[in-house]
Amino acid sequence: MPQLNLRLDDRRLQALRRYASRRRTPVTWLIRDYVDHLLSGGAPIQAAEIPAGGELARLAQEGGALDWLADEPDLYSLRDGEPL
Repeated sequence: MPQLNLRLDDRRLQALRRYASRRRTPVTWLIRDYVDHLLSGGAPIQAAEIPAGGELARLAQEGGALDWLADEPDLYSLRDGEPL
């Protein structure tokens, strides 16, 4: 059976290994499954860009995931802690 060799920088290889570990599958199976996806007519998957800090803050504020905190009591005030 023919073999395919691929060069990745250390950062990408470690990220791929972490992803495979989370999925509990070998890296080679991930690559094989992606090739099968492409060959069956699937669209290539584009890498998602990491949103900038301001965009992350807007998503946290408007996304609704933290809305439950509005019903929680305030544990600290501006008077707590040490002055800078």
